[in-house]
Amino acid sequence: MKSCKGLKKDYWLFWFASSLGMGASNILQYVLSLYVLDLTGSATLFASMLSIIIFPRILLTPLAGVLADRVHKTRLMALILLGEAVVLGLYFLLGQAVPIGVALVYLLVVVLEIGEIFYGGCEAAILPELVPPERLKDAISISKVDDGIVNVTAPLAAALIYDNLSIAAAFAVIGGLNLLSFLLQVLIRPKYEAERREQTKKSSVWKDIKEGLACIRQNAFLRGFLKVMPIANAFFGATFSVSVAYLLRQTYAVDAWVYSAYCSVTAAMSMIVPLLAVPLVRKYPAKKLYFAATLTIAGGILLIGVCAVLGVYQIIPVASSIVLITLFDCVTIAAAIPMQMTSSIMLQTGVEKTVLGRVSATLRMIGIASGAIGEIVFGLLNDATWVWLPIFLGAAGVGFASLLFRRTMKEKER
Repeated sequence: MKSCKGLKKDYWLFWFASSLGMGASNILQYVLSLYVLDLTGSATLFASMLSIIIFPRILLTPLAGVLADRVHKTRLMALILLGEAVVLGLYFLLGQAVPIGVALVYLLVVVLEIGEIFYGGCEAAILPELVPPERLKDAISISKVDDGIVNVTAPLAAALIYDNLSIAAAFAVIGGLNLLSFLLQVLIRPKYEAERREQTKKSSVWKDIKEGLACIRQNAFLRGFLKVMPIANAFFGATFSVSVAYLLRQTYAVDAWVYSAYCSVTAAMSMIVPLLAVPLVRKYPAKKLYFAATLTIAGGILLIGVCAVLGVYQIIPVASSIVLITLFDCVTIAAAIPMQMTSSIMLQTGVEKTVLGRVSATLRMIGIASGAIGEIVFGLLNDATWVWLPIFLGAAGVGFASLLFRRTMKEKER
């Protein structure tokens, strides 16, 4: 592929290291989700496991952004991967002695999330240090293919592990993937590393955080984006991570393999679409892509809600409902990817390298915190109301975010 030419060894080491690390994280997430949902049968407890990350996110993300702009990113990322492998190894040993209950799962999620916070702060800002500026768009596009491959394979790998191994043995396998990622990460030697300024070393953490926030305030696109992104993220993410998952696993009672196949088929879009979306990203402004994408996503979720109603009340066979839900889920993912690519490109090309870690960390914190809040609310709704109702609320929320973004951008133009 033409866009791959000129990307050197360091980029590809990072590409494979991040693939293994992200794969380990995603597999663990699926395994724990299946485990907790089967153990409790409660959408609220299931959602609370997904959303408990909000607390370390709020507390530590600003610090992670500052640290990413101060330290050698590749070294810190390698240490985090090694630490996660050690934690999973300890959980493997613990699982030989005592049953792994919900409380221990929550503790593991929080501990690993702390590592993910600092890893993500570095990962969001590292590409400008691995590739020359003229190749940054290609590098970002190819990194989305990496995401797609992981998202396709992780659910199937999780189902294989969950059906054939104990939860403790699963920790050992996933920890091994983290260890492999660590070994690749330590080989990276960035050639375009951002220069460290003396005043950055001498300034306080709080001053560095304020500098990152000031950069966001001065960027018109980021200001508008921050008004809308939390709303879209809360409704979009919770619809699929909680409501659709609960519909398939509990209401339709599909087994782990069927659910994992659904996740893999829909995730395949994130492997295919990035390659096709590059011309769109280059041709159309970010604000137009964002509006069109969120409106399409809202429409896709609305149709998923209709399919859920038809399946729950046996107007159509459950198998047909699952197939249609999978189809419309693919549509929503296909719409979301160009939006994500555009946002990444604008962020990494429009923000100075010296503050990129802090700006990226702030956006990541708001996105994940809003998603966690959405998951808690949707978990409660799924336990208290009809299973299909939160899906329609998800469509309404994303649609509102789309219209709000359009209005916000028009006001800025005036």
